[in-house]
Amino acid sequence: MITVTLIPVLNDNYAYLLQGDNGEVGVVDPGEAGPVIDYLKSKDLKPDIIFVTHHHGDHIGGIPEMQEWHRCKVAGPSKEMGRIDSMDILLDEFSAETFGDETYDVLETPGHTKGHICIHFPESKLLFVGDTLFVMGCGRLFEGTAEQMWESFDKITALPDDTKIYCGHEYTLSNAEFCLKVEPENEKIKARYDEVKGLRAQHKPTVPTSLREEKDTNVFLRAKNAEQFGEFRLIKDRG
Repeated sequence: MITVTLIPVLNDNYAYLLQGDNGEVGVVDPGEAGPVIDYLKSKDLKPDIIFVTHHHGDHIGGIPEMQEWHRCKVAGPSKEMGRIDSMDILLDEFSAETFGDETYDVLETPGHTKGHICIHFPESKLLFVGDTLFVMGCGRLFEGTAEQMWESFDKITALPDDTKIYCGHEYTLSNAEFCLKVEPENEKIKARYDEVKGLRAQHKPTVPTSLREEKDTNVFLRAKNAEQFGEFRLIKDRG
C-alpha cells in the first residue's frame, strides 16, 4: 500500500509525498520546492518521480529547483505537453503505469484546465484530484466548461465511496460556508461545517476527504445536472 504525507506549500496549497512498499518515493504537485526538499531531507529521502495534475504555476513551480537538487522523472498530462517542461511520462486515460508495486490509472478531468488529470491508485484507494475537486467545493472554470467539469465529476463519482481524495488547496472553510448557504437544512453539511471550523481553528488540514463525504456535503457533486452546477459556480464566483 502507498502512504501519503501532506506537505503545505505557498499560501494554501498542498503537495504530497508518496511512499510505496518497495521504497519508491513520489511527489505530487510541488508548487514550491523548499518545503518539499526540506521534508525529504529530514527523512533522508529523494524522489523517484514527480506527478503533475495540471500546468498552473502553483502546482509545478517547484519542479525546476527540485530537479536541480535531485533529477527524477516527471509524469503529467499528455494534453498539457508544452505547458509543463521536462515531462518524461505522458499520462492519459489509456495509461497504466506502476508506482510502489501498484498500477495506477488516470482520469482525464477537463474543466479547471483543458488537460487536467486525476491520478488514481485503486489498490490503495487514493485519488489525487489537483484543482478539479476540493473538499466541499471545486476548481474555477479557467479553460473548460460546466459541461466538461460535470463529465469529470461523473468519472470521479463512479469510483468506490471509500476512495480518499487529496486536493490541491485548503479552501474548505469558505467552501463549507457556501455549501451551507445553498443547502441550509442539510444536517450533514451543518455537522461538517462545525467540524471544519474546529479543525481550522487549530490550524489542522481538512484533507483528505472521502468520496462518500463529498457526495453527502459537496453541493457541486449534489447538483442534478450541468446547468445547476453552472448556476452554483456563478453564484460562488460572484461571492
